[in-house]
Amino acid sequence: MKPFITLDNVTYQVGGHVIFDQLNMTLDEGKIYAVIGPSGVGKTTLLHLLAGFIKPAKGHMTIAGDEIRDVREKTSFLFQDLGLFPWQTAAEAVAMPLKMSKDRSKTDTDETVDHLLSSLNILNCKNYYPHQLSGGQKQRVALARTLITQPDLLLMDEPTSALDAMTKETIQQLFLDLQSERLMTSIFVTHDIEEAVFLGDDIIILHPQGHCQFLMNKEKQESLSRETKAFYDQCFYVREQLKLGASKA
Repeated sequence: MKPFITLDNVTYQVGGHVIFDQLNMTLDEGKIYAVIGPSGVGKTTLLHLLAGFIKPAKGHMTIAGDEIRDVREKTSFLFQDLGLFPWQTAAEAVAMPLKMSKDRSKTDTDETVDHLLSSLNILNCKNYYPHQLSGGQKQRVALARTLITQPDLLLMDEPTSALDAMTKETIQQLFLDLQSERLMTSIFVTHDIEEAVFLGDDIIILHPQGHCQFLMNKEKQESLSRETKAFYDQCFYVREQLKLGASKA
């Protein structure tokens, strides 16, 4: 593992409200980070800073050694509302980022889209519009669209919050499979402790007043199965850390 993202004394505030005060953070390449914490502590703000959507008042942020000054080409963002347009088919939605690039032919684009949709088991839905897709299918289409440009950094804001329990678990396992193939650095926000424990290599707990706590959740390639006592012990530990942080606020 080598450092991929650094935040050095990052301060961010909205109006007079300080969300982060001299936040320092180092994230390694190729790992999955789960960001969890109570509402209002800055989880989505952290993603927006890393994506280059907003800029800190003070401090420096780097990705792969380069300072974040704007939205970067190799960062993809999966929004909570998915952002699927009702007039685009699944294939058109996934192809959109490639069509914005002028160095790809239509044939290359179609083949790449079909391959990715097939790997996500939704090739049969390529001509469906959003209203024709189930929640899980929409999630896969949105995920395919974020992966089509082969990002080295994937940011996700509560990616499974709108899904039922069984569909959520399917999408979570699918994401782990994709991560093992692509070796991206992935950072996702969640309110679901079980999701954080199941997916995260490390868990970042954001506490009120801009403090953060890192928990090593699992070694690389280790699986924390939901059928084990160790999984629920870890969920209990994370829950206790959240409570301790809230009591100190």
